Amino acid sequence: MHTLQLKIDDSIFDKFMGLLDMLPKEKISVSDESNSISFEEAQIKVKNAMNNISKNEGLEMDEAFEKVLNS
Repeated sequence: MHTLQLKIDDSIFDKFMGLLDMLPKEKISVSDESNSISFEEAQIKVKNAMNNISKNEGLEMDEAFEKVLNS
């Protein structure tokens, strides 16, 4: 089994997924990781959040998680 990482432009994403749907389901698996961030991006977000705590510029916990998960 091989693993690939692809970056697909939004303009052809649906067509590409349609192509994958034509392949045998037991021979391919697809996971969409478009919402994931790199380790380095996570480090920057945490560092910025920690720096803002001492300035009294923090966010409510729910708002902070929403912001992290949607950016």
